[in-house]
Amino acid sequence: MITLGYVLSLVLALILIAVSFLSVQLIMLAWVRLTRPAPKLAMAHMNDSDLPHVLVQLPVCNEGDLALRVAAAASALDWPQGRLTIQLLDDGTEENHAVLAARLPQIVPQGVNLQLLRRGDRKGFKAGNLAFGLSHCDAPFIAIFDADFVPAIDFLRRTVPALLADSGLCFVQARWGHNNRNANWLTRVQGVLLDSHFAVEQEARFRAALPMSFNGTAGVWNRQAIEQSGGWTGDTLTEDLDLSMRCVLQGWRSALLHDIEVPGELPPNAAAWRSQQARWTKGHAQCACKLVPQIWASKLSLTFKVAMTAQMCQFAFYTLAFTSAAISLFMLSVGLPPYPAVAALGLIVTFLGLSCSIGYLWLGQRMLGRERAEKLYRTLILAVVFPSGLILANTRATLEAFFSTRMDFIRTIRAGEVQSDGWRGMPELVVGIFVAMLAVSESNWAALFFVFAVSGLVSIGAMGATNALAPRPVRCSISTRAE
Repeated sequence: MITLGYVLSLVLALILIAVSFLSVQLIMLAWVRLTRPAPKLAMAHMNDSDLPHVLVQLPVCNEGDLALRVAAAASALDWPQGRLTIQLLDDGTEENHAVLAARLPQIVPQGVNLQLLRRGDRKGFKAGNLAFGLSHCDAPFIAIFDADFVPAIDFLRRTVPALLADSGLCFVQARWGHNNRNANWLTRVQGVLLDSHFAVEQEARFRAALPMSFNGTAGVWNRQAIEQSGGWTGDTLTEDLDLSMRCVLQGWRSALLHDIEVPGELPPNAAAWRSQQARWTKGHAQCACKLVPQIWASKLSLTFKVAMTAQMCQFAFYTLAFTSAAISLFMLSVGLPPYPAVAALGLIVTFLGLSCSIGYLWLGQRMLGRERAEKLYRTLILAVVFPSGLILANTRATLEAFFSTRMDFIRTIRAGEVQSDGWRGMPELVVGIFVAMLAVSESNWAALFFVFAVSGLVSIGAMGATNALAPRPVRCSISTRAE
């Protein structure tokens, strides 16, 4: 037993050290964001007669009114007539496609070149849909908007000139906004998390001239970069990260336009958020399996190799946290207390993770001028608690990425829809209550150590159970008129 205790304590210590590196990454990103000046992007100034042809792609799949809303917004974009093509790429059912075809003429002005395209299968999911659209248009620049995003009229005027002025940019990314961020505590948390991703992480990578990932929507691509890097491929669930990293391997750069915000919709309930985060986690793990060997075999600088690997391997937090918790609980249950040094290390790593996470999230609000927002401090605490409740789903997603070839692209719930899968929050509730009971019965310090994990699991599980007991469509005010 002494040998087993030693081995488990050693493994636990190594896991805790690995988790601490993720906290250090947050510190480094925050430091870069605060100390590096923002690069000044060149913008081309051209007459309308000299502006290039731009393709706007709107990938949708049974999106209902959201598909009509984004089509209306795209139709209102300010760009010379005859130099703008809009593709509504419909991967939905024949019935929903027929509805779109009937309603589009009512909202799209005459003279707008909007094409409704349907390929008839979902091979490659969103990546396959985008690639299908590219085969029907040869425009050199491509803007992409998911169904729940609404670009401002001047979006192309403020983004395309950056690509025209710098032929080395593969894409420019705008910042996400959130129409429904105040709908409930979960959407407030998501808003804070995504704000920090853009205002701290993406901004820091851009300022340090490090590789940056496209976020899947609200950006404009240089077609040459897409084609030179192998095009959109559907072998991962995060086609945006995959193509972005392949572009870096080909020598392309990217840029963040932080002053341009494109509002979208956040997953409105725990089931939708859990599903989305599991898909993103699995996609990141798939990209890591696919691209990390290529990155380290390339001639990129060591800084780039480390930065790209760290970016793609952020998914590891959930698996590391799950493994750490499982080892700790097993040791407690069989009467094997960890070595004092390991127990101290656990408390230090926990404190480091919590303080870095809350500081990182607060900095995101500070950078956006929202540090005095109503209910901010409660939201910051919940922004640490709620993600802890994803540990089961995201660990499973990671294992599937490494050990399964199954590819399920489950689209995030939209307004007016009801969750139809089998999740009702029970796994999180059961595990959360079990961990709490075991930790409290065995050791007081363990209860403190697991408080955030238990709170997160019980919170997410309770939200799932509540929604299952009283299922109702997600309600959100949607207008098909572009604002």
